[in-house]
Amino acid sequence: MTPARTERSDASSSPRHSNQVVEMKLQLAQATDMLAELYELLEKYAPTWYTQHHHEKAESTLRLVKKV
Repeated sequence: MTPARTERSDASSSPRHSNQVVEMKLQLAQATDMLAELYELLEKYAPTWYTQHHHEKAESTLRLVKKV
């Protein structure tokens, strides 16, 4: 037997679910900060292998995760 729609929505709003969402948001924020730091280092030191293509990919990825 499957739970009714209202029972499932109650389960998703449980404190445990809420904690998981908060934890995921914290992890995403930390990952975004780290990605921004790595991007800044690449831009500052510009290693010889760091091409315009890498720059564009890094920049677009950073913009994308900052939107989330």
